[in-house]
Amino acid sequence: MPICCTILEERNGKIARKNADLFGSETPTGGTKMKFALKSILSVAVVCTTALMGAAASAESPTKVKIAGIFPAGVENAWTASVIQAVDRLKKAKPHGVEIQFDYTENVWGDKALTVFETYAEAGYDILYGHSSFPEEVERLRKRYPDTMFVMVGSGNRPMGGNAYLMYMHLHEPAYLIGMLAGLMTKSDVIGLVGLFPADDVNDQVNAYKAGARSVNPDVKLKVTFIESWYDPAKAAEAANAQIAAGADYIFQLGESFETCRQKKVYCFGNYVDGHQIAGEIVPTSTLVFWDPVLNYLIDEWHKKQTTGKPYDAPKEKVWFSMAEGGGDLAPYYEFEAVMPDDVKGKIAAARDQIMSGKLVIEIDTSLPKSD
Repeated sequence: MPICCTILEERNGKIARKNADLFGSETPTGGTKMKFALKSILSVAVVCTTALMGAAASAESPTKVKIAGIFPAGVENAWTASVIQAVDRLKKAKPHGVEIQFDYTENVWGDKALTVFETYAEAGYDILYGHSSFPEEVERLRKRYPDTMFVMVGSGNRPMGGNAYLMYMHLHEPAYLIGMLAGLMTKSDVIGLVGLFPADDVNDQVNAYKAGARSVNPDVKLKVTFIESWYDPAKAAEAANAQIAAGADYIFQLGESFETCRQKKVYCFGNYVDGHQIAGEIVPTSTLVFWDPVLNYLIDEWHKKQTTGKPYDAPKEKVWFSMAEGGGDLAPYYEFEAVMPDDVKGKIAAARDQIMSGKLVIEIDTSLPKSD
């Protein structure tokens, strides 16, 4: 028996029993009985509908969320690996007590993207996490799957609202600190940066790196090269070679190619993940991206929908998290700490503390960087 009818019996016993008689073995034929039956049926329907609405509003919390990762490059790429690392941490943390199922597809781009998104949506995944620019695919599918959360990350996307979320990551703050380190430690007063595409979430790092270096060394010059690819270690190595030939002795390597630096005995900074694991002796530190706040935010939004029944209502603007909010930081110095003067360590530590407290605000400058 439905819950609403049981409640009705407890609160209005006579009406409930009368309705039970009306729907029993005898079929009413008289006009008066039929009118009473219709009136009773309507009363029961209203009460049952109200009760069911209340039950839906206070639905039990879900126990599992299915997330599909859609990556533009393979797991060897730092941009991809950083998300997988964050998911592993969240699986242990179990936000809202839910189990996280995470499956992913690598090297998704071009015509393949729409098929991958649609396949995961049809398979009933709750969150489709597109870790790159997928605006056309999301625009085509999001209204067909209103109960699915679509996620786009980074530049090349546009806000849509509803069930389409635009997430960002600005690593300008740790890039500023790495720039300070390069500016304080360089012997040639020439530093380099190997960039990917000149997108706004790459430009912000380049410009902050330069600003950090100039804040402690006004004479420093920056060599910038964009390899016009999200992942091409060969091109990144070629660019690093050219910058070393131009005198750079510290290079911020966004292109993930450290072999050239090792061969030439030049220091290279890592990006997104800890480069020390790859080339420890020539990586003083790295900018680290933590996707944990982003993923927690998305799971919160999903959980809210599941427990309230209300549709998704994504902000019509990008959502991102600063260093102070847990979005990024510097990796440890490891053995490089032994060659760093105390005053260098002190200046960088002080700047980091000021960034974390809000006393030092690093500008998000997305203008196109140029070499000095």
